[in-house]
Amino acid sequence: MPRHPFPGTGLPRTGLPGTGHDPLIASMVAGLPAGQQPRWPDPSLLPPVHDRLAGESPLVSYAGVRELHELLARAAEGDLCLLQAGDCVELTTECEPADVARKVEMLDVLGDVMRTGSGLPVVRVGRIAGQFAKPRSDDWESVPGGRLPVFRGPVVNAPDAREEDRTPDPSRIVTGLEAARRAVDALDALGRGEGAAPQDRVWTSHEALLLDYELPQVRRHEDNGSYLASTHWPWIGERTRQTDSAHVRLMAELDNPVACKIGPDATVDEVLDLCAVLDPHRTPGRLTLIARFGAGRVAELAPLVRAVRQAGHPVLWMCDPMHGNTVKRPDGLKTRRLDAIMSEIRQCVDVLAENAAHCAGLHLEASPDDISECEGAGRSPERGPGYRSLCDPRLSLVQAVAAAAHWRLPVGAVA
Repeated sequence: MPRHPFPGTGLPRTGLPGTGHDPLIASMVAGLPAGQQPRWPDPSLLPPVHDRLAGESPLVSYAGVRELHELLARAAEGDLCLLQAGDCVELTTECEPADVARKVEMLDVLGDVMRTGSGLPVVRVGRIAGQFAKPRSDDWESVPGGRLPVFRGPVVNAPDAREEDRTPDPSRIVTGLEAARRAVDALDALGRGEGAAPQDRVWTSHEALLLDYELPQVRRHEDNGSYLASTHWPWIGERTRQTDSAHVRLMAELDNPVACKIGPDATVDEVLDLCAVLDPHRTPGRLTLIARFGAGRVAELAPLVRAVRQAGHPVLWMCDPMHGNTVKRPDGLKTRRLDAIMSEIRQCVDVLAENAAHCAGLHLEASPDDISECEGAGRSPERGPGYRSLCDPRLSLVQAVAAAAHWRLPVGAVA
């Protein structure tokens, strides 16, 4: 695994809480293994980008982060449920007010479905205002006439199959920050952002993958700690959850609530180590584990749930029924079957209940647009205008409603 190139910055750590960038965490992370980072052709272009991000005002406030943490603690007690949904990879060109309004409307529709099914208030969280970087299985993609660096999200490179577009470009990091700010401003303008009542608020979340984007946005706060100001709720993906990694160390040092994706290859020891590092004080609402097993392997979740409960970690469990059910057709098109997605949701809820835990909610890749990327509910994916995902297939709104309707709190579930 490559070492993270982000240098220990020369900026002094601010002595006053709440006044600016906290470079100490970057120094802690420097040199640790960091997977899924781009190979920048000219690393000398990065320091000005880091300085620009470090000098910007926070995208989210610590007060907002703290409020979400309190809601997640209530969800851990079974008083609320969670919906986390949005694009697979968020385009920086789709962070305008009209785009954000459509995404918020989707969250409202899905939240209403989940509230009807559970009888509980729903905390709505978007994969929004920062879901700009994606982990990939390979560094290269075969194209007619040769191969190109794989598309890693709009803060790294462009999806167009040309060498100049696929070459990682640090200036895109600044473009990502500007797009995220437009999205946050749009949430505020809709009355769904800063200052909104908890039942109306849409919280932001994304995978904290690109360290050159995240580390400069670590800020000191008024309680004399540090938080990640790029989002309310960062998560770590399945590919970067190693406890000795830069990503886990970053999350461990933050006062944000954090989440981690867990798949069927995770061992009991690995999950317990993650809990020990990310939730050392066993704080309700601090850590969410997002299960993404695939419909055929959900039973393998059970020993992990038992081990975490026996270790006394009050984690929230969520179901991501998307990532374990991705298939590639013979023609190379990636898709997901709605019936497999719904099956995983039902099984995940049951497995958790059978092991004295409960499923706090759903994590979905979905779009409010009229797309045909997943199979089911009258849709059959084909290459063309209906298939617009640049990485993984998303549910259409109709499909997402069907999936959300399969999420229920079983009778007798232990909160």
